[in-house]
Amino acid sequence: MWQHLIEKQDPMSIKEHLSFMTKNKEDEEILDLIIAQFLKAEISNDQLLLTFQHKEYEDEEVILECNAPFETEKGPKSWIEVAKIHNGISWESLGGGYLGFNGIQGGGSAIEQSWEYYFLEEAEEENEEFITSLKDSGYGIEDTEGVIDYGQNWVIAHPGKMNQLGEPTLYFVSHGDCEAVLIEEAQNLEMGQVLLRVIAEYILDADYFSETYN
Repeated sequence: MWQHLIEKQDPMSIKEHLSFMTKNKEDEEILDLIIAQFLKAEISNDQLLLTFQHKEYEDEEVILECNAPFETEKGPKSWIEVAKIHNGISWESLGGGYLGFNGIQGGGSAIEQSWEYYFLEEAEEENEEFITSLKDSGYGIEDTEGVIDYGQNWVIAHPGKMNQLGEPTLYFVSHGDCEAVLIEEAQNLEMGQVLLRVIAEYILDADYFSETYN
């Protein structure tokens, strides 16, 4: 299904393939900046591997490991839209760990890699409002989902608080302080748009979300 990308090794074909993450002109401009760093495409172990040159560290390459598609009718709509192209896109962080969208399971919940809900208890006082909002909507910290690994940090989903698109609200949690911080800029973004910006932040050494860091 990806053979044409391997045969062509054409940046425009890669751009077209990744355009599922774009919804507007700003997204397209971000994708253009990413594509400008494209080096090669390969297939290995049922994954599409897309290699890009890191813009800041010219001797470093970033390899996006793109998993096979996955069809499901359950889960947030924009999560499903990403999964049906690649059920998980991740890459190794220079600082340790992996970054990227982990994908979703058949029941619609996130595939979790390194997230453990009890991390929130490490900053129980700082997370009091967050934990209370979970309880008020009928959930507990065990119902949070680690949707995106962020190196040694995480982006988690609040199952009872919906964003402007009617999907679980995203929060950033650092392994350092374990405080759940609302990602304001993601409030009106679909998962593909969020993932696009996480990729761009890493490859381009740019800032799109003021609350996140690796």
